[in-house]
Amino acid sequence: MTRTHAMRGARIVFVLLTVALAWWGFRGRWDEIGGVVADTGPARLVVAMGCAVGGLVLTGVVWRMLLTALGPRVEPREAAAVFFVGQLGKYVPGSVWSFAAQAQLGRRCGVPPRSSVAASALFLVIHAVSGLVLGGVLVAAGAIRTDPGVAWWLLLSAAGAIALSPPLLRAVGDRVAAAGVRTRFDGTDLVRSLALMTGVWACYGTCLWVLIPSARTDPQDLVAAVAAFALAHTAGVLMVLAPAGVGAREAVLIVLLAPAVGVPAAAAAALLARLTHSVADFVLAAGAAVLVRGSRSPEVVGVHDQ
Repeated sequence: MTRTHAMRGARIVFVLLTVALAWWGFRGRWDEIGGVVADTGPARLVVAMGCAVGGLVLTGVVWRMLLTALGPRVEPREAAAVFFVGQLGKYVPGSVWSFAAQAQLGRRCGVPPRSSVAASALFLVIHAVSGLVLGGVLVAAGAIRTDPGVAWWLLLSAAGAIALSPPLLRAVGDRVAAAGVRTRFDGTDLVRSLALMTGVWACYGTCLWVLIPSARTDPQDLVAAVAAFALAHTAGVLMVLAPAGVGAREAVLIVLLAPAVGVPAAAAAALLARLTHSVADFVLAAGAAVLVRGSRSPEVVGVHDQ
């Protein structure tokens, strides 16, 4: 067996494994899911799916921007394949599989593995911390009623904002990337990243809001959904052993949403949001893989000395 055939087989096994584990994450709940889906209706499900896909697409833009900051400049189509297919690794228990998959897929585009890992590490930090900062600020502003006071949420948001400072992010990129690589990430890049991530959280929050059985047209409910999802997603990222943060994200969503909409509605929305995002992950991964298949060999230009 040639190396090419072996790698192709490994990629097929990887995708099948992630599908199986994603399916396993919903074990014992398919009857419940069927009932909630029927109550939600096709129109709201389509809108929610569109919001989830939109948010995921924006995360791919952020990842490519961070990869460019490390040197490699990959065409959007190839970058999408690396990012979205690699992201399926989050359904495998542990915190390294997405990194490993993206590093291996990036090699096909001429991207040094450590540059892919560095971009993914920076993306993880910006993704999680931006959710913490935005969610904390919105809760402090009264979007959700919680026991911790305003001062606590503001302190938490301030700590997150410090973690997003360009010097610290550059230090992370330089540390993870190969020797000699210098991460080019300044204040302008941070503003762009946070603007994109604000769009991500807006999309995800809208997806959640649409799926709440008792959702109303009150903008306050939408803001609460954005805050709840941003904070819940951050909690899921911190649970590194849980595939895609399963369990942790739903628990936080229910705790934050229940006072406003009730436990049954919060639980139904959390369950459907998990299903919607899982389907969106696999749809985008499949779409990106199809787009890049048969294209010319991708070229990487402007790569720093690795």
